[in-house]
Amino acid sequence: MARVIDDPKGLILDTAQNILCKEGYAKLSMRNIAKEAGLAVGTIYNYYSDKKDLVIGMMEEYWKKYFKILEEIEASEEDFYLKLKKVFHYLQDFIANFREIWLKVEFYSSKDYVEAGIAREEIYIGKYMKSIELLLIKEIFNNKPELYDKISSRELSEFISMNLITIVQMKNFNYESFEKVLKIIIGEPS
Repeated sequence: MARVIDDPKGLILDTAQNILCKEGYAKLSMRNIAKEAGLAVGTIYNYYSDKKDLVIGMMEEYWKKYFKILEEIEASEEDFYLKLKKVFHYLQDFIANFREIWLKVEFYSSKDYVEAGIAREEIYIGKYMKSIELLLIKEIFNNKPELYDKISSRELSEFISMNLITIVQMKNFNYESFEKVLKIIIGEPS
C-alpha cells in the first residue's frame, strides 16, 4: 500500500535544506533527496523540474517564512520603534542564515542561477520594502500626514530598508544610532 504524505512539497524542501546544511551543495541531488525523504525520484520531479528549480523553490520558501514573521510584527500592539527593532533583529537572523546557506560560491557558478536569483531577489527586496512602507503608513503617516510634505512613505521605506540591511552587513554601524536619526526625521509616533 502506498504511503500517503500530507505535504510532499514541504517534505522535499525540508529534506533538501537538511542535505544542503549538513552535506553541502555538491550532495544536493534529486536522488539523494528522494532517498533521504523516502520518496520516489519522480515525485520530486512532479514539483521541481531540475536542481535549479528546487534551489529557487527553497529560497522562496525561506523568504516566505521571513514575510510571515514581518506580518506578525506588524499586527502586534507594540509601538513603531519596537516593531522596527524586531524587524531589524529578525532581519539579522534571516541574513545570517541566508548568507550561511544560500550565498555559497556553488550557487553562482551557473549563469541560470545568477539570473534567476537576481530576479527573485528584486521581487523579495521590493516586498520587504513594501512591508516597511505599510508599517510606516499605519504607524506614522496616518497620524502625522504633514510628513508627506517632507518625504513620501515610499522614500522613507527605502531609506529604512536599505539602512537596516547595511547595518546588518557592516558591523561598524549600529541600530541604536540609526534609530536616533530616524527619530529626528519622523519623531515619536502619535
